[in-house]
Amino acid sequence: MKSGFIQSRYSDFRDGRQGSALLTAIIFSFLVMTLMGSYLYLSSSEYRLSTRSFLSNASFNLAEGGIDLALNAIQTKNSTGWTTGTDSSGRSYWARAYGDYELGSNITGIINIVILGPSTDTPEIYAEGLAQGHAAGDFKKQIYANLTSGFKPFKNGFNTKRGIVLKGNNVVFNSFDSRDGAYGPGNINSEVTISTTSVEVDAIDIGNAKVYGYVATGSQMPDVGPKGSITDYANPGRVDASRITTDYYADFPDIGAPTLVSPLNSIVSSGVIMGGDYNISSWSLSGNVIIEGNTRIVISGDIKVSGNDSITIMPWASLQIFSDDDIDIGGNGIVNSSNNPAQLLIVGTDTGQGDDDIKISGNGKLSAIVYAPNANVSLNGGGNSGHVMGAIAAYDATLVGNALFSYDEALTDYILGGGGYEIDEWVELAGVSLSSLTLNMANYGL
Repeated sequence: MKSGFIQSRYSDFRDGRQGSALLTAIIFSFLVMTLMGSYLYLSSSEYRLSTRSFLSNASFNLAEGGIDLALNAIQTKNSTGWTTGTDSSGRSYWARAYGDYELGSNITGIINIVILGPSTDTPEIYAEGLAQGHAAGDFKKQIYANLTSGFKPFKNGFNTKRGIVLKGNNVVFNSFDSRDGAYGPGNINSEVTISTTSVEVDAIDIGNAKVYGYVATGSQMPDVGPKGSITDYANPGRVDASRITTDYYADFPDIGAPTLVSPLNSIVSSGVIMGGDYNISSWSLSGNVIIEGNTRIVISGDIKVSGNDSITIMPWASLQIFSDDDIDIGGNGIVNSSNNPAQLLIVGTDTGQGDDDIKISGNGKLSAIVYAPNANVSLNGGGNSGHVMGAIAAYDATLVGNALFSYDEALTDYILGGGGYEIDEWVELAGVSLSSLTLNMANYGL
């Protein structure tokens, strides 16, 4: 009898199964490790992107704050705390660093500012925001702003700090040029800009209004209703994206009442005003008032025009109102016979944001310029005659009903207050071209 090892077919089958299971386990483990690696990589990428976004926003906000700090120093002509000198190009400068802003997560912020030509008619501001202390490294943004002398608040036509709401199906914005005559056929254009410095969502709510012009916000896109439009008369459409910008910035300084020499302390509620200066506590009409000469009114209380009352400014006259309280122009409104909005100036002098209301309602007609950066402006056409012509700067604004607002393009260079500075150009410096190169702050000791 022969002896030896006998291998069964079952043993071969079992070994094959074990080998297949092992191979399957190896493949499965490889897939799991690949998926885990991909997940970890994606998580790491998202974290890096999130961190970069946070640092970018923080540094940008710091740089914007630097623009405000520089503008305040220039406006007040106060160089206390600033390093002053002349750079290698012979330009005078002010330089300053503001530091140790706590941004959270052990991250601190620094603002570096250089003002070139601070005492000239066209100062230039370079503001740099630096977020530092994160493991990902420091992050910086730099903003450039070019200023021009003279405060020109009506470049856009309809400006607000907080936002604009347009309600109703018959609200229309457009423009005209009083230098070419009265508003009407042949003098109706698409050059008005509705603007707000607000960065909030829906800061400009177009609703169903028709805007023949432009829209500018501080950050967010405007909200346009199903029947609303942002377009122009030459190529009418619904929403022209080229007419929308989201990087608007402007400064609206408080304007105080002028100092009047020997003003009158009382004023007629009906009749004729031949001109002159008035300093009164309130003004409520009881009839029609006709302005026959150049008139300035400083008022600490409110103004009320209602019923059949009206104020008529003759073509050769002008009226300037500086109010520290509410203004309610209803009734037959203020009639500016010259059709030149610059001949009627209304200034809200209250410094409390949102404290006062300026209402133009009923069948009120208005051809005027209104500068009230801290007041809530409400325009209500109340019929086909509800037409406002000129320019407005307000804290908050609302248009309802059949309101037509026509910006007077002649007001683009209107200077209010007789001085000061305003931002003519504002841009983030990315260093992608010669026109956007960042400034080396080290050259100015920062």
